[in-house]
Amino acid sequence: MASVSCIIIYTLLLVSVCFAVAKNTTNSSSSSSSLESESERQALVRTGWWGNQSLLHGDSDQPHCSWTGIGCSEEGRVVSIEIPEYYIEDELGKLNFSSFPYLQTLRLSFCKLNGSIPYQIGMLSKLNYLSLRGNDLSGTLPSSLGNLTYLKRLDVSSNHLTGFIPSELGNLTYLKRLDVSSNHLTGFIPSELGNLTNLSYLDLSGNNLTGSIPSEIGTLSNLIELYLSLNQFSGSLDLHDANLTHLLTLDVSYNSLTGSIPIFKCSTGRLQSLILSHNLLSGNIPKELGNCYSLVELYLSSNNLSGSIPNNFRCLVHLTYLELYDNHLSDTLPPINNPYEGHTCEVTSHRRNSVVLVRYIVLFVTIGLFLMILAFVFVCRKKRKENQDKMLVRNGDICSVWNFDGNLAYEDIVRSTNNFDIRYCIGTGGYGSVYEARLQNGKTVALKKLHRLEAEDPNFDKCFKNEAHILSNIRHKNIVKLYGFCLHNRCMFLIYEYMEKGSLFCALRDDAHAVELDWSKRVNIVKGIAHALSYLHNDCSPPIVHRDISSNNILLNSHLEGFVADFGASRLLDPDLSNQTMVAGTYGYIAPELAYTMVVTEKCDVYSFGVVALEIMMGSHPGDLLSSFTAPQSIQNRMLSDLVDAQFSSAAAASKRNRAFSSSG
Repeated sequence: MASVSCIIIYTLLLVSVCFAVAKNTTNSSSSSSSLESESERQALVRTGWWGNQSLLHGDSDQPHCSWTGIGCSEEGRVVSIEIPEYYIEDELGKLNFSSFPYLQTLRLSFCKLNGSIPYQIGMLSKLNYLSLRGNDLSGTLPSSLGNLTYLKRLDVSSNHLTGFIPSELGNLTYLKRLDVSSNHLTGFIPSELGNLTNLSYLDLSGNNLTGSIPSEIGTLSNLIELYLSLNQFSGSLDLHDANLTHLLTLDVSYNSLTGSIPIFKCSTGRLQSLILSHNLLSGNIPKELGNCYSLVELYLSSNNLSGSIPNNFRCLVHLTYLELYDNHLSDTLPPINNPYEGHTCEVTSHRRNSVVLVRYIVLFVTIGLFLMILAFVFVCRKKRKENQDKMLVRNGDICSVWNFDGNLAYEDIVRSTNNFDIRYCIGTGGYGSVYEARLQNGKTVALKKLHRLEAEDPNFDKCFKNEAHILSNIRHKNIVKLYGFCLHNRCMFLIYEYMEKGSLFCALRDDAHAVELDWSKRVNIVKGIAHALSYLHNDCSPPIVHRDISSNNILLNSHLEGFVADFGASRLLDPDLSNQTMVAGTYGYIAPELAYTMVVTEKCDVYSFGVVALEIMMGSHPGDLLSSFTAPQSIQNRMLSDLVDAQFSSAAAASKRNRAFSSSG
């Protein structure tokens, strides 16, 4: 009995010890993880990149995992740093790579980074995506890149890198895309690149590489695109026995390659672009090229080719771009055949018949799909019309949402805003509040809810129903879409397309948004408003006058495109009536000469449009400028530069930089 007690006691002691050890280990691990996370944070802070509010909108007081461009794991470790197309203009070496052992994605494209690529970058052992494209990096490619054995994409193009391509890159056997183009690299292509058997994209163009193209390149059986142009390669283009069966594009133009044109294996019919121009190739054009029936581009100009053009080139029915000039060819290109005309081509008959059969099948399937789409559109329009006429009547309530799958019940919509909680309110209009709502299907919409007191006012109720009626019968790319409306005994609301950037009024007065609104975007907004008004005035029958065009009623989407909204005051113009009504609109946007006539015409919108156009150009309401028209002497000494929004200068500079970076890539 005593021995049993001892065993129990020993067991309990052992469990207690194990539990204590496990707890200490967990606490130690948690403490260690916290220290490592803080080390990552400090490494980010030391760069200074996230301290510049105007650059990355970061906040050093907030957790670093919430900063722009920083992605973290559930444990709070940095796994991605992605800051594309921001103007950092700093040394890449300021980022301490040794502090990020869990980093998987590093994307710093078009950031104006300078200096060299530090050797320590090889410490990012878990990295699978690395892009430093479009910067001002110099120096050599460090051989430590060969340590990044999990890397799938490596892009250092459009920099000022020099030196050789490291042979250690041959260790990156998972690599699928390798782009070192548009640099100043020299030396040979290392034969070790033949080890990259998963490579599908290889771009070495725009460098000073020399020597011959190694035969190992021809063993990359998964290669789809190969770009070697604008170098100093010499020797023969020996790809006769290459296993490039998946190749779509080959560009070796602007080199000094000799020998004859390779005879490509076109049995798979994949080769689409073959660019061999501006070399020293000689001999005849091989007739086997006529079997590459998927060819779209063929550039053989500026070589020493001779002989005749193969007759079976007439079978290249997809050929769109062909250049043969500056050679010694003896005749012209044979006419291209139409495969349906029954001419004989020098390709195997079963292949030609298969192509014709496939095309007939595609033709019939396309016609069938087209007819099905027409039938679907017809049914949808009929159903939509029925929904608009009958709506959805439930317990005396009317709720119609026609641009989603099925009809959404009142409760479904209200649930998405937690019964119109103020946290979801994104603005207040003339007769209601606007809420952001994320529906069950993942789509975000805007809800304009009529306040309870306004709902009891006949004038506001009329505006609400007028807007629902107008927007449900018009469609234009620059007019905000109405998805539906709900007339409920508890509340009434309209359901709109969600506009991420809010109103034009707010965007012009917010410094960050105003800088985004460069000249081209502002011009596009003006054009969009003009197209929308032209549609309302000229393409609708009867014509529609908005009557309240103002910067508050122009909304911007995520691409800063303008949309006309708020049709509560709009009117249909009846040619048989006088169209007299009370004055409507926003003070400062109403034409003085029209405010007293009480006659609704298109001129109401035209004047308001002019005011908004000036506001877009000036960045604020042109009140002083409009009043000065009655006293011309007050504007005699004012320059146009004094009127244009001051944000244009910074916005134009930023736009110019972005265009420069894009063109360099």
